[in-house]
Parts: sequence; C-alpha cells; structure tokens
Amino acid sequence: MPFAEGDIMFAYKKDGMDFAHKYDEHPAPAPDYEKHYHDFFEILYFVQGDADFTVEDSVYKLHSGDIVFIQPGEHHHVVLNRKVSYERYVLKFSESLIPKYMFGRIRSRASFYNASKGMSALFGGLDDIYEKYSGDDLETLFTCRMLELMIMLCLEPEANKTAVHDNTITQIINYISENIREQITLPAICEQFHFSQSYISNKFSRHMKVSVISYVRTKKIMAAHREIMQGEKATDAAEHYGFTDYSTFYRAYVKVMGFPPSTRIPEK
Repeated sequence: MPFAEGDIMFAYKKDGMDFAHKYDEHPAPAPDYEKHYHDFFEILYFVQGDADFTVEDSVYKLHSGDIVFIQPGEHHHVVLNRKVSYERYVLKFSESLIPKYMFGRIRSRASFYNASKGMSALFGGLDDIYEKYSGDDLETLFTCRMLELMIMLCLEPEANKTAVHDNTITQIINYISENIREQITLPAICEQFHFSQSYISNKFSRHMKVSVISYVRTKKIMAAHREIMQGEKATDAAEHYGFTDYSTFYRAYVKVMGFPPSTRIPEK
C-alpha cells in the first residue's frame, strides 16, 4: 500500500488513550523522536525503517516486528536514518487503564521484544477496528485490544538480540535511582565511580543525549509527580526529593511535565 509523506493512518485520543499508526517517508527531527520522558505507558510496534532506539541505558537496533515497551518516567529517544521511511504503531495509555492485578507484572518487564505472530496480528487489526467502529464502541474495542496486548507482553520473552549497554552508564543510572531522594551532584557521582567530571559529563551526554544533572533533576521531578498523583502534597513531595526551595521545584516541574504541580488524583 503506497503512503504519502507524513501520513497518519489513524490517530485516536480519548480518556487516557493516544493510539496512532504513523508513516514518515523522510523522517525529520521531531519531538516524538527526541529525548523525552512522560508519565504514561507507551508501546511502539516497529513496522519498517532504520532506527536505533534508546531506553535508559539500553540501545537496540529495531527490526520489523519489534516492540519497544516504555514505562512511565523512563528516558528514551530514537535515532533514525532519514533516507529510510519510518512506519510504526504507537500506543500511549495512562496507568489508570491497567488492572491492579497486572500492574506488578508490567513494571518488571523489559524494554525490547520480538513480537509473536499473535501480537503482530493484534497491532495490524487496529486499522480495521478504527475504520469500522466509532464512539463508545471504538473506545471499548481499543481498550480491550490494549489490555490483550499487555497480557501477551507479560508472557512474551525478551528480544532474542541483546540490547547494547554501557556498563559505566548503567552503574551511574543505578546509583541515581538508588539515591534519588538524596542530593546528587556531579562531583559526588565522580567520587563514587573514580572518574573525572569531564569524562563522566561527556560520556553520559553522548549516550543519553542529556546532561547528568538534567537527568537527575528530571528523575526527581518524575518521582515527585508520582507521589503527587497518589495524593501527596506538592510541597511535601518537593522536600522528599531534595528541593528546599519550592519555587525552584515548581519551575522545574512545569518544565518537565508541561503543567503545574497538583494534588488532584486522576480519575479512574
């Protein structure tokens, strides 16, 4: 089937769901490709292209039929060959759509998978559902399809091709995660791993496409955001993650999340 440049085969947004089938003949830099974080789940099903996908410290060369599973708060980006067309299904959905019994299993899943025939058929069927149904019927069917995919993902083995890791980056990320409530500075990281500041800064920026300190701050904001969504006061959440000045936390929160902190718990 021929596609036109920048085609969106379908796009659907409603109540915590954002599903799309996208195609770019000559992919150009865009927010969807660049390094970013978000507070929802995302599944990317790769149809065709030339793409290296990074999730936290892992880099994986995508092949047709591969799946990338991105959890809330995970740093990720994709590097594309602009001469090769890029086609993918992207399913974004909020935590509130996940059954409680499934949540623990999902949070322990890896980032990269080779889709089974059954999973590939489920993604391919999304176009047919979008064309045939509308309104509440479409929302219900998309929700059921998403849940079916999540159940299958929980049973799917990890990709048979190992993602590329950098041991130093992995150790730094683990250190940050384990000490996220502490004051984490570049000198402290360098002292922990016995490297110079210039070495750590350059190595981390090359691999993650973001500075160490920016990564630390974003991770703190994402962690505070999760507490706020669970009912914690914004001022208390800020203190939990080392922000002694609330105005600094507020500005950082808005920059990362795109909206101000709130104690409102999203509707289920």
